[in-house]
Amino acid sequence: MLMLQELLTVAPGTTRLVIQDNHKPVFTNCSTYQPTVKEEQDPGTYVFTVTAVDKDPPESGGTVTYTFVEKRDEKTPKFNIDPNTGRFDRDEPIREKEEYLVVRATDNGRPQLDDVCNIKVVIEDINDNSPVFDKVTYLESVPQDLAVGREVMRISATDIDDGNNSRVAYSLERNPGYFRIDSNNGVIFLDKPIDMDPGHKFTMTGRAEDSGSPPRMTEIELEVLVVESHKKAPTFVDGGATWDITLPENYSNYTAALPNGVFKAVSNVPEDSEVIFTLVSGATEQTNKLGTFILETKGDTAFIKLGSALDYETINEYTLTLGVRNKHKLAAETSINVFVTDVNDHIPSFNFKEVPEGIVLENEPPGTPVMQVRAIDIDGTSANNIVSYKLDENSKHRDLFQIDKDTGNITTLREFDREENNRYQIKVIAYDNSPSALKNNGEPNTAELSFWINIGDKNDNPPVFTQKIYVAEEIPENANTNALVTEVKALDKDTASPVTYDILEGNVGDAFYIENTTGKIRVKNQLDYESITAYTLTVRAFDGKYNDTAKVEIKIANVNDNPPVFLKFNNNITIQEEMIVEGCIANLEAYDPDIQDRSAPQHIQFDVVKEDQKALLSIDEQGCLRLIKPLDRDPPNGSPVWQVLIAANDEDGGPSSLQSTAELIIILEDINDNAPILDMVQPVVWRENQPPGKITTLKAKDYDSEANGAPFKFRIDDSAGPEITNNFAIRNDEELEALVTFDREDRKIYLLPIAITDSGIPPLTGTSTLTIVIGDENDNPMKPGQSNIFVYNYKGEAPDTEVGRVYVEDPDDWDLPDKYFVWKNGNHPNFDLNSNTGMITMLSHIPDGTYTLEFTVTEEAPLIPRHSVDAIVNITIKVIPEEAVDKSGSIRFAGITAPEFVAPGPNGSPSKQELLRWRLASLLNVSVENVDVFTVLHSPHNTNGTQLDVRYSVHGSPYRQPEKLNNLLAAHQEEVTLLI
Repeated sequence: MLMLQELLTVAPGTTRLVIQDNHKPVFTNCSTYQPTVKEEQDPGTYVFTVTAVDKDPPESGGTVTYTFVEKRDEKTPKFNIDPNTGRFDRDEPIREKEEYLVVRATDNGRPQLDDVCNIKVVIEDINDNSPVFDKVTYLESVPQDLAVGREVMRISATDIDDGNNSRVAYSLERNPGYFRIDSNNGVIFLDKPIDMDPGHKFTMTGRAEDSGSPPRMTEIELEVLVVESHKKAPTFVDGGATWDITLPENYSNYTAALPNGVFKAVSNVPEDSEVIFTLVSGATEQTNKLGTFILETKGDTAFIKLGSALDYETINEYTLTLGVRNKHKLAAETSINVFVTDVNDHIPSFNFKEVPEGIVLENEPPGTPVMQVRAIDIDGTSANNIVSYKLDENSKHRDLFQIDKDTGNITTLREFDREENNRYQIKVIAYDNSPSALKNNGEPNTAELSFWINIGDKNDNPPVFTQKIYVAEEIPENANTNALVTEVKALDKDTASPVTYDILEGNVGDAFYIENTTGKIRVKNQLDYESITAYTLTVRAFDGKYNDTAKVEIKIANVNDNPPVFLKFNNNITIQEEMIVEGCIANLEAYDPDIQDRSAPQHIQFDVVKEDQKALLSIDEQGCLRLIKPLDRDPPNGSPVWQVLIAANDEDGGPSSLQSTAELIIILEDINDNAPILDMVQPVVWRENQPPGKITTLKAKDYDSEANGAPFKFRIDDSAGPEITNNFAIRNDEELEALVTFDREDRKIYLLPIAITDSGIPPLTGTSTLTIVIGDENDNPMKPGQSNIFVYNYKGEAPDTEVGRVYVEDPDDWDLPDKYFVWKNGNHPNFDLNSNTGMITMLSHIPDGTYTLEFTVTEEAPLIPRHSVDAIVNITIKVIPEEAVDKSGSIRFAGITAPEFVAPGPNGSPSKQELLRWRLASLLNVSVENVDVFTVLHSPHNTNGTQLDVRYSVHGSPYRQPEKLNNLLAAHQEEVTLLI
């Protein structure tokens, strides 16, 4: 192993300082740390700061971080430490008197080295507890002749705080003047003779106040009852006010009375010597709250015995109150102080949750610090809890290390070579300073800890690349950013010297980067085969001190990443519409930029882009664009200008091909191939009774160009009959005139065939139909009328529904605004009437039946004097059940409207609806009353408005199945059609 001097160097190609030796962090003042913290502090309270020093530069091993070494039995840590500063703070309130912590300081060297420091944190008491009395109430009796200076009663309180915070002083409040109290022990004495009669009760307040800052106090009510003079309180024999008993904490005799634990009392009642003893159960553990001591009695003797185990480290002093009472209920008390002494009953404990490992660098001189171990002995006194350390005499490697007996610091006895051995196991024995109370062999308590000491590596070997030249073939020029190119690898015999990688030369355009810890080379920026086809990189491996270099050859593969480019061509051509042009109407050329040789085959495939143009145009591989069908210039499907998009695909249109498009504009020359048509609002209304004259000026349009369109010439077509030619004429090629006065009651509509000729060469003539409606004028008086309305009410649940209009006989049909409708005999409870329109509304919840409604209709117009007539409407309401709809048949008629289907026939003949009912009844051999035609409508789901859907049902008992109904009508379809 080479010996290396301590010095700093600059890594090649960098400005980073690199340390050639690695120092261990050292706690400089670990043994002097004596931190304290008050109990019950909030989390985050500052405690103190530890500091470890590392002589290395901060970036190369000199940065120290701090952590706690976890304890074996610690579930929730009680302290936090800042990893960067070593600053302690509280994590939760605690009540322990002391806490042992192990802090580890770790550097950032290679390898990482650390040191540990064992610290005892003293938890200082605060005055956060008030004294607690050992009784809930105090009630005593005194004889009337009790001598001044004699004891009356004793009060006792305990404070679980520590030191002055637990020292209690007693006082009396509301003292009637007969009593005084000893402030130290709480004994109350008679201070002057009692001059009160028996039965009198003195009441006062006892106060217990601790010596903390600020002090805390507790008060309790005291009562003293005066009894007859001859009644005396019992007294203890051979004893004063206080007794002392001393016990070792491992005292375990539960059957006999405690040493000095036998007490006798006399009743002071001549005729009765019986007494009753009580051992007061106080409010704290120190006053026997948990029954650590028990009482047994026999006659006038009380025996105090051990009730449960003692532990000096938990409670080292008890105050017991023993009371005695006679038949007069007079009582006396005495205090017993039990002092617990410490014995060596705890074994030292290393208490690590994870056994630490030490580390020391190879080639360090003898005496180099390795680590510190520390064991804790929780015995309560220094006579039993001082821990010393030694290495196990039987340890194989005890001649390589030594340990400080008092501090547990382990140091080396010689230099180490990592290549000889990289770790050693040692065993440390911790022992306390007095004979064990557990083993009874005269030897102290001991504990063992076995752990590893690792020998750290130093950087004395260079990294070496596994190859001097690395080759990466066929890296596609369109490789994604971060795509892996190749991986280089350098090996270093030093395990603690990580190798990092960087690129020194050849990285043109910053095309690549190398992961500094893995040696993986990846794409950083977009590659371009057309610009650079190969790279040669120089890469370096560096271990912090030594380096090696290698070459990396990267070859770029060409990929299809450039779309075809069109050469200039005539992209604006003119041809005649509706004509096939022989040969190419345009020639297109394109090349592939990825093919460097323009004279080589370019493998371009041309296509017409728009789907609707592919049936009209084609283009071959040479770029010849041809017509398949003539192009149309005129609306509605043609256009004077056609935009054609041509796609060029490289690689013969293969799956990875790229595409470009070019635009070609085709202008179509017009020919006169469209006849003109009428272009005006229809129908044209011409009122009846008007004298002959101009009806309208005719207008037309032509889909051809203006040259082949207007002006237009109009005439009545030769196909027109005399009813047209005798009544209408066209003047001045465009003005339509009425030759006669019309009567709407004779004819309502005229369909005029109009021949229209355009101005094209040669001209074209087309024929359009113009609808003339003879507008109605109210020139006929009305007559009384009668009508029938049949209403099917589905399940009887129909809402308010308009069912029909009041009917009167009147040849005029545009005269509704001239009429006014009223009930003849007053309103009907089941129907409503619109007086302006004559519309009848069936109201909801109407019963079945036939209703005869009578109305009076009044009419007045310029040509008709005011007059009135009667009208009768018979309305039949029939409830149609759900079954009728579920089992209904259907039939569709063409060329008839719903009003025409339900309207009465000429001269009062049946309607087409009634004819259908009769025919269905005849075909099915049932009564016409059993046939219901309940739906007559133009379906909103049918775009053909001339088709009428009719639904019907036939019943007897039960309803006929719809399949049979539809089959029957299908068999008689022609017959039913002729009937309707």
